[in-house]
Amino acid sequence: MGTEEGNPNWSKYEKSVSDLGKWAWIIGILSGVIYVIWGIWGAVTVGTFLFGFGIGYFIWMIIGGIITVLISYTIIKPNFSDKCVDKDWDFLLNWVIDMGSLRFPWMLFWGIILEIFTWWGGLPILIPAILLLFAGPKKYEWSTKQ
Repeated sequence: MGTEEGNPNWSKYEKSVSDLGKWAWIIGILSGVIYVIWGIWGAVTVGTFLFGFGIGYFIWMIIGGIITVLISYTIIKPNFSDKCVDKDWDFLLNWVIDMGSLRFPWMLFWGIILEIFTWWGGLPILIPAILLLFAGPKKYEWSTKQ
């Protein structure tokens, strides 16, 4: 992981990171459900009114909502939210995709994916992830080379 020196102000952020991370999976599920409902409503009302023009947007909302619900429950809850509750920062800082010499955090990856599918569903992952990576209890090593 590299040096153990982290941000000396981490104690100011730790509770907020833990609390927001704890709710990230529920917020993801809620955003997904809202998108599915909104997509169905739009496809039935607006899509029908426009005779099929623009219905693709509403279909995308339905698909994105379903994917967001699945990711939130199967990946975010056990690998991010539960770890935030336990304050298992070592796990989160080492939950990475090795891309050659780059260690890319899975929490950033999944936050970005949920943002793509629901616009705001990834924020409760991205905000704690960014704080943990850049103001966390340990210095995050982006490179596998020491």
